[in-house]
Amino acid sequence: MVDVLLPCAGRSSFFSQLHPHSCVFMLPCLSFCRAHTPELPKKALGVEGGDDAVPSGDDGLQCLWGDTPAGGAERWLQVSFGLFGSVWVNEFSRAKRANKRGDWRDPVPRLVLHFGGGGFLAFYNCQMVWSSSSPVVRPTSDILSEKFHRGQALEALGREQPVCYTLLDQRYFSGLGNIIKNEALFRAGIHPLSPGSLLGLPRLEALVDHVVAFSAGWLRGKFQGRQQHTQIYQKEWCPAGHRVVKEALGPPGGFRRLTWWCPRCQPRLSLDEPEQVQPS
Repeated sequence: MVDVLLPCAGRSSFFSQLHPHSCVFMLPCLSFCRAHTPELPKKALGVEGGDDAVPSGDDGLQCLWGDTPAGGAERWLQVSFGLFGSVWVNEFSRAKRANKRGDWRDPVPRLVLHFGGGGFLAFYNCQMVWSSSSPVVRPTSDILSEKFHRGQALEALGREQPVCYTLLDQRYFSGLGNIIKNEALFRAGIHPLSPGSLLGLPRLEALVDHVVAFSAGWLRGKFQGRQQHTQIYQKEWCPAGHRVVKEALGPPGGFRRLTWWCPRCQPRLSLDEPEQVQPS
């Protein structure tokens, strides 16, 4: 999941700072807060598409129409995107192919926010919840920020837990998703379940290099309208012709993500068998 935090300040103008390398969108001029505009109808609030478009939460629409803190204090709408979540600016997502019934039905936005200047944001495949506290933006953990702290990332990777768990920890690798995780591990030749404490600093540095390089390439591809080439993600065979293994991996009691790796190209290191290497 990737979180986006939107402040509700109750003003009518539309101003946005969308940093292409950041997972946090700062939009301080939203105009749909109930305390400031109680006359707004449901459509003006931006909840469209019937029941399917109502944000998830314990009280349905209440998560948007909830009481505003006294004194005009800001509230933040936290949007958590799923694997295929997206936000569209001044346009709606369109169907790329027909569904199983042969219908070309456009995706239904989960939420649409309309602004005084005529602009709007459409959110898809996401969950929403209000927050009264201002978000903590940590550019040092943003993998595409110039302020990304490699030392902090390397320290986190060096723990005894499997590196595939650490890579998805947004406290250290903000913006790193499952595709990047799989591709970076394969290109670095590291088994996803290898404990970071058994990997030397050069290998960990190479892993971070691949994370940043693949992420930057992915972003460039998005801007240029082309898809980044993957070598292991959702593949049955690796580029060397070896059979790929697929398994859902994740920390005990945590979220498990599908992971692809090549046992030949990515030999596993374990605490019990630190020298274990697959034969070539």
